[in-house]
Amino acid sequence: MRAEQDEASALLDGLDLDQLLGALTSGRGYEAALRDPPGRRDWSDVGAASVNFVQLDQRIDRLARLLAINKARPGATVAILAPLGPEAIVSVMASLRAGLSPFMLPLHGNELELLRLIEASEAVMALGVSRVGTQRPLLVLRNLAMRAFSTRFVGGFGPDVPDGVAPLDTLMASAGSHPLPDGAGRAAIQVADAAAMTGPFPLSERELLGKALDLSRLLKPEPSARIVTTLVGGDLAALASGPATALLTGVELLPLGLFSLGDLRACLAGGRAVHLILPGAFEPALAHSRLAAHAGLASVVFVQRSGDQRSYPALDRPDVTIADIVVHSAAQITIAQR
Repeated sequence: MRAEQDEASALLDGLDLDQLLGALTSGRGYEAALRDPPGRRDWSDVGAASVNFVQLDQRIDRLARLLAINKARPGATVAILAPLGPEAIVSVMASLRAGLSPFMLPLHGNELELLRLIEASEAVMALGVSRVGTQRPLLVLRNLAMRAFSTRFVGGFGPDVPDGVAPLDTLMASAGSHPLPDGAGRAAIQVADAAAMTGPFPLSERELLGKALDLSRLLKPEPSARIVTTLVGGDLAALASGPATALLTGVELLPLGLFSLGDLRACLAGGRAVHLILPGAFEPALAHSRLAAHAGLASVVFVQRSGDQRSYPALDRPDVTIADIVVHSAAQITIAQR
């Protein structure tokens, strides 16, 4: 065990998300990095698309340069209100590249809870998406910015950006000429407890990648596989099992954003090995469904959160790796294979 810990420590020394993306961009730049679920337009007004590693790096760089225009102090907080999809991943990585600290807000929080989190983080900027089902995150962020003294910039992704919010898709197209801060350091990621609505709690990239490494050693995904995650939050469990593991292994990531059984079926189709990430509460439903026997399943990861009652039947697939992520807090998890 000690040898494995020493090996992991050596692998993670000095490693960050940007370095992983840089290596993937250099070696496999035109392979898909992120893919939207087929039904995305139904809940976001944005058509489903795929993004390769080169395009992902370019989007991150443009947003990082756009954020740098605000000349915030190094390590200042950027609040993010979006499901765990392309916009949230770009926002997190762009903030880090600009020397800022990304803070993923729980998407289901009411305005009072979100205001408390934003004020606790002293966020100077806020980024969000225009629509998630019936929710309008950008309207919420605009209202919060009027009440939170520290927040001075609100930017939005999507086709329906309200007045008073900067349209990021348009502005990013011309942001390439703006310089990044010289010697921008790497700030901590911040996470919140989505049940208690408390935070922020700091999370280093090393901690994030350490958990992603633990998970990738269990799953052993092939480069041609894909990770499909139904998680929408931005705590350690969601970030490590989805974006961090995908970047660490170079595997295509499909974040559903808003759960749909039809989208999940479509993501499992196509003949690729699929590593599926689900809330633990979904296990009985999966075990009852035809998807439980799907030939494409290579592994299933269940995220067990505090207060969840484990119920049966449990998934029984001897040929499939089944793992549990036990969430102790927003910034502390353990990973174990069944």
